[in-house]
Amino acid sequence: MRHSLARFSAALSIVTLLAGCTEEKVPEPTAENCGPELYEKNLASLSKDANRNEFIAACKSFLASKKMTEWKFEKSPKGKY
Repeated sequence: MRHSLARFSAALSIVTLLAGCTEEKVPEPTAENCGPELYEKNLASLSKDANRNEFIAACKSFLASKKMTEWKFEKSPKGKY
């Protein structure tokens, strides 16, 4: 009885560890990953629709925040402070 319980526990732990290894990792949204060159490659490397949607949403959010933080210094006109 003890041997079969030990074998079952060992098998269950191995299956759990292997299931964690096969999980697909979604690339981090960076300027390079969300750029036109790597964007399509990253999308093609993802096999699950949920991971693709997560990457697309992350890149859209990253690019929107990048656009909001860009600014250009404009000098005030003379005499108007």
